[in-house]
Amino acid sequence: MGTLAALHILRRRFGRNNVVTYTANLGQKSSTEGLCERATQGGAAYAHIADLRARFISDYVWPALRAGAVCESGYALAHALARPLIVSEVIRVAREEGADFIAHGCAGKSNDQVRFEISAAALAPDLGVLAPLREQGLLHRDEISGYCQRHGLPTNVDECRFSITENVYGSSVQWPRAPDPFQDVPEDAYRLTASESEAPDEAVEVLVSFQQGLPSAIDGQPLGPVALVETISKIAGAHGVGRLTTLEDRLIGIKMLEVYEQPAATVLHESRRALERLVLAPDLAQFKAIVSSRYAELAYQGFWFSELRESLDAFVVKAAEFVTGDVRVRLHRGTCRVVGVRSRYSLYSQGLAEPNVQGDEFAGQDGVQGYVKTLTQSLRQSELSKRAR
Repeated sequence: MGTLAALHILRRRFGRNNVVTYTANLGQKSSTEGLCERATQGGAAYAHIADLRARFISDYVWPALRAGAVCESGYALAHALARPLIVSEVIRVAREEGADFIAHGCAGKSNDQVRFEISAAALAPDLGVLAPLREQGLLHRDEISGYCQRHGLPTNVDECRFSITENVYGSSVQWPRAPDPFQDVPEDAYRLTASESEAPDEAVEVLVSFQQGLPSAIDGQPLGPVALVETISKIAGAHGVGRLTTLEDRLIGIKMLEVYEQPAATVLHESRRALERLVLAPDLAQFKAIVSSRYAELAYQGFWFSELRESLDAFVVKAAEFVTGDVRVRLHRGTCRVVGVRSRYSLYSQGLAEPNVQGDEFAGQDGVQGYVKTLTQSLRQSELSKRAR
């Protein structure tokens, strides 16, 4: 509905022959069939559509996953990561069409309008950016509905209780009216995850394999990025894994109740964290946590194309050099629990964890010095030392 209203506003301002649309297929369940026809019927001279799922996972989701980029609220950035990709493609089409402006149909209270405009400023500062809904004062869903009704545009506001934004990595749910954060989220708001009562009685174990910080296989079967995310999302979602309800501070200064479904992200981030605990040296792991937090902030706020984000990515790639191995994850009735982890680069040594010398033999300065000497000698033979060489 918002997109139709924005398109109508642009058509009235620039004329039918001067408006071109772009639609990205990012794995949303809503069909993209017939979108080009609907766009031209709605007032566009031309309509572009492209399947960006593979690029989205490989170039945006995977770097953020490797970085451990998760917001403090637990949000794994499924939609924040999609916006810079869409903007880059819109700009490409604008160049091909010789356009002077690009426009978005983001709601006036959304974070996406900020991400869109910051990304556009970074990639194409010479292009003007239009925000038709915001510029027309259409900030609320009922205002947009009223505009559509006045101009004879189709609206399904009475048929849908929720507004769902979705891609292959996750979905978010919003209401036409702000929900009460004290109340339960209605069960029919969820599309990707089963309820606890509908989830299978028996738990399932999934083996997730990583190569240098990136997922590479599920249950021993190598999969491409899109197939891997879709596979783990289906398995985890069936067991009710990946629901998140949180109060989130939006970029425009308001606090909103956010409902997310992120089954694939939940399993992959939990697996990655467990593997990192096994293979990363303590000082590297501590600093990586700082980088992860800052990386998430930049992605959330729309600064994907910043020099800082790109510089942090260089650190992350190096830090993930030995994040290779397998993680066993158990999924059961909404829970995701790591039950096993292994890597040829493991820094865990049972021999060091259970020293032969015990108790009083460590008491006093001599005992401590002896233990440190023994530990140092052992570490010289450890995987960490071998990796350093």
